[in-house]
Amino acid sequence: MPGRKAEAYSVADARLQAKRILPRPVFDFIDGGAEDEVTLRWNLQAFEATGLTPQNAVDVGRPSLSTTVLGQPVRFPVLLAPCGLARVLHPDAEPGAARAAESAGTIAIVSTASGRPLEDFAAATSRGWFQLYFFGGRPGAERLVARASASGFKALVVTIDTAVSGKRERDIRNGVAGALSRDFRTAVRLGPSLAVRPQWLYRFVRDGMSVEFGNGTGIGQDNEAVVGDGLAEKRAAIIAHPPTWEDVEWLRQQWDRPLVVKGVLSADDARRAVGAGADAVVVSNHGGRQLDGAPASLDVLPEVVAAVGDQVEVYVDGGIRRGSHVVKALAVGARAVLVGRPWLYGLAVGGEAGVRRVLDVLRDEMDLTMRLVGAPDVRQLDAGLVRRRPPAPAIAAAAADNP
Repeated sequence: MPGRKAEAYSVADARLQAKRILPRPVFDFIDGGAEDEVTLRWNLQAFEATGLTPQNAVDVGRPSLSTTVLGQPVRFPVLLAPCGLARVLHPDAEPGAARAAESAGTIAIVSTASGRPLEDFAAATSRGWFQLYFFGGRPGAERLVARASASGFKALVVTIDTAVSGKRERDIRNGVAGALSRDFRTAVRLGPSLAVRPQWLYRFVRDGMSVEFGNGTGIGQDNEAVVGDGLAEKRAAIIAHPPTWEDVEWLRQQWDRPLVVKGVLSADDARRAVGAGADAVVVSNHGGRQLDGAPASLDVLPEVVAAVGDQVEVYVDGGIRRGSHVVKALAVGARAVLVGRPWLYGLAVGGEAGVRRVLDVLRDEMDLTMRLVGAPDVRQLDAGLVRRRPPAPAIAAAAADNP
């Protein structure tokens, strides 16, 4: 990655490099989870506890990693999950991630809570998706949907697991929760942990020390907090109007392109999403950042696939750190996976090029895994390839040290 002597050979490498570059409050903001971070660890351990059974003495040549998601071709089925406030990590922010995804032949999803306006993101890619929070209730959502439609987004992703914000204790201990809620300029005065990271601080100051929701202005007709300048008000507005299933049905009427429901953790909710008009669902526990103790996404994936996999496309996120993890998720039944923290680590280290490096690593690892298990095509992966086992204590301990 640019500016670093050490190359990132894995997502874990990118994470360590990001940890060296970012001030601790900023790193913990992207790296941490809710409360005791049990679900965060379970996401990782679920993949560690899932083995692969190779078919040996098979020459698969160059395996095919390409597929489609909601009719869009992708070179490999790893999408960038929506993550807010990426501009804190690097000035390239979400548009840089979009360009990296475009060059890798895959799709990036921009969050309502992105650091730059959705129009900037749309200008950086011809294949982006927009993730929707109900800023300002239905009036605000309607305006955001109209902007996303006018900007040419190919799909709309509505997140349903943020009725309230999870208790993220790393942020509380670091003082970031309050500082970010007012103005990140305040966070610069939190202490030496911010100033001792000169590479990050130089970038941050040059970018105007900006931490703002790029989509948070002028979207609410009946909620003055949404149109104010304060980040606290805009963060509160995200959870002030959490969507119901009736809202999802309403969205289906507002949006004439594919609709994705993100945050499904049961077969029942998957069926409700289908009934509300979803074209795809994302099995997700919000990366362990909401309800601590929620099941690992991979553990829920089979029941969701069994319930609705013949009606809609099923994706999964949470705990994916290796190309082999992607292969496991596809074998269990996912059409594609979403990654969040991995691309944020890459962005923190090298901006757009850092995100591209992380995607290259995951794609190369997928290719290697497919060759080693004797699988010629990602579209032919099935559950016969995987074998579940309880995690060994050493694996569980390692996962706990590397969330």
